[in-house]
Amino acid sequence: MKKLAALCIALIGMVSLTSCMNANANVPDTEDKVTIEMKLDENYDDTDPFINERLFCVSEDLDTLTAEVTFEMDGESGILEVKNNKTNEVLWSETWETSVEEEAFSISLENLKKDDEYVICFTGTEINHATIEVAFDSDVVQEREGPLQ
Repeated sequence: MKKLAALCIALIGMVSLTSCMNANANVPDTEDKVTIEMKLDENYDDTDPFINERLFCVSEDLDTLTAEVTFEMDGESGILEVKNNKTNEVLWSETWETSVEEEAFSISLENLKKDDEYVICFTGTEINHATIEVAFDSDVVQEREGPLQ
């Protein structure tokens, strides 16, 4: 009888812990936000145009992923792209032909796959200063230090 009571208490405890974990799963957590930043100045690279890239991947397949972008540039021109790193397919792109004061906007990326790797790529000419922040409100996004291959 004591063994049965101990087993029942253990089962109730496990169910309670699982319920608490599920209840907290729907509460948004500011820790889940992933922000990828690029801060560049005229000393970043002596080539013109210069390119800066940051890699990221997702831990599950996604139909759509939204990102909040903040962009500022003092320079002649800039191109900001999000591409599949393996295929070079451009998923999103924007071009600026003059300096830009801080500008915030949303982008939508579609059909991201967990087995692929993605790159945020900035190409700039005659850049004195550029700041790019891309914030994902999802815990499935991870920034990568180096390519998968």
